[in-house]
Amino acid sequence: MTVFLAIIGLLLATALVAAIGERTGLPWPALLTIAVAPVLFIPGIETVSLDTELILPVFLPPLLWSLSRRTSWAMIRAQVHVVLVMSVVLVFLTVAALTATAMWLMPGIGLAGAMVLAAAIAPPDPVAVDAVAGPAGIPKRITGTLQTEGLFNDAASIVAFNVALAALVAGGEVDFAEGFLKFLYAAAAAVIIGLVVGRLSAMFVNTVPDSVIRTAFTWVLPFAIYVAAEEIHASGVIAIVIAAVEMSSRASFSAEDRLSGQSFWETVELLFTGVAFGLIGMSVRDAIDDAGTKVAEALLIGFVLSAVAFVVRFACMWVLYQFKKRMNRTDVAPLRMQEVLLMTWAGMRGLVTLALVLSIPAGTTQYHHEFSVIALSVLTFTMVIPGLLLPWLVGKLDLDSGPDAQGDRVNAELNQRVYQAARKAVQEYGPEYAPEAYDMVQEWLNAMAEKRHVDPEGSKERRKAFARARQAAADMQRIALEAATAEMQQARRERRYNPADVDAVLDEIDRMVIASERDAFASPGQMIAQRDPRQPPRTAAP
Repeated sequence: MTVFLAIIGLLLATALVAAIGERTGLPWPALLTIAVAPVLFIPGIETVSLDTELILPVFLPPLLWSLSRRTSWAMIRAQVHVVLVMSVVLVFLTVAALTATAMWLMPGIGLAGAMVLAAAIAPPDPVAVDAVAGPAGIPKRITGTLQTEGLFNDAASIVAFNVALAALVAGGEVDFAEGFLKFLYAAAAAVIIGLVVGRLSAMFVNTVPDSVIRTAFTWVLPFAIYVAAEEIHASGVIAIVIAAVEMSSRASFSAEDRLSGQSFWETVELLFTGVAFGLIGMSVRDAIDDAGTKVAEALLIGFVLSAVAFVVRFACMWVLYQFKKRMNRTDVAPLRMQEVLLMTWAGMRGLVTLALVLSIPAGTTQYHHEFSVIALSVLTFTMVIPGLLLPWLVGKLDLDSGPDAQGDRVNAELNQRVYQAARKAVQEYGPEYAPEAYDMVQEWLNAMAEKRHVDPEGSKERRKAFARARQAAADMQRIALEAATAEMQQARRERRYNPADVDAVLDEIDRMVIASERDAFASPGQMIAQRDPRQPPRTAAP
């Protein structure tokens, strides 16, 4: 019952703190972690912790699936160097640097013990980066690069962690050759699992007409993929990402599916992220009790390790920046020194770091009791403090002066493609309908292109014509919206567009589709007005 009450309390706290974060502009996950930790020091309040073996299988699958749905094969191909450099090379370089630092700071820990701690700390957490960096107003191009990095980097760190932990438990030496082969197998097997499951899942979804069943299926699927992949020692992280992207690229979703599914996954992401960060805060008291009199020493070690991780990340971001400058790349961050600094600052550790550290068996190293405090101090120095300062840093770095920082040029280009595709479809099929209907739809298209309100009925004479041609106009409107939707789905498969930009336009089209189904012929002004103007358009793919 204590665990149940704690989870209910965290869910409620998540909703309240998220509302505060929205009003203040501060990242709510960091606020939640800060809010939860001091409460546990009140006498009479019990600490609550989940089985460490359940933390990753419970929280990672739905959160990774939700994040993966926002990307596409085109974006992954465009940022393949991000996957190779930032998700693999940077992780292993960070592990090496942190291992050397840990052995220097903690005499007697040994190579295996230091590598276990380093591998747990090395990867920036995709959940932390998305939850904390998202509301800070970072340009989509930079956010997209950070998300792509976060989707894959856990795989390299978890394999390194498992290899080092096996050596630590057995009391032997770390076999780097064996670890490299295990990484290759884990990645390759996960890709195969993801492709197969993603394609089969798309086939299943396409044959099920009920949207509730389709949503329920996608809710259960990431858990099943993670467990199945881990059972054969493949990477559950990579398997989930690949399956989500493959399914999204092949499944046929209606406008209602995309809108309702997005609302569902936004709610899941909010609540699961809240509970995950709440658990981080709830582990503070136990960690301090375990460390005993060595809390200050553990905090200092955590600070030094955090600084080393930032330095390694800065060096890697700077090399990428120099490479892009020489190659004249203008589509993938970092493109300026300001972006190098921001992407270094956004290397936030989170749930994965805590889960891996807590899973280290007791008695395997003399520093075991300090590991939890070290991990929590790393989370504080790399996630909580940077998260709270991120909105300030974004304002100071003047990111708006970068190439199309807010995506205005891309948005205008996508809207023009929508308008042209819709008009072409109407011109192709328009002559089959009444002239009055054709004129009305042409006026509706002009209004859609100019983002203005139009009354499809107008004068008394026009209302009479409208009554005669209403159904024909509605049919042509449907044809135009179908063409616009198809054009955006094609754009999502093109490397030059960020899926977030395409999804923002597609979101507006979906709302027009829903409005047109409720009203035989509704104007763009009527349909756009149905969305709360204070809320930005959603940017996740189906």
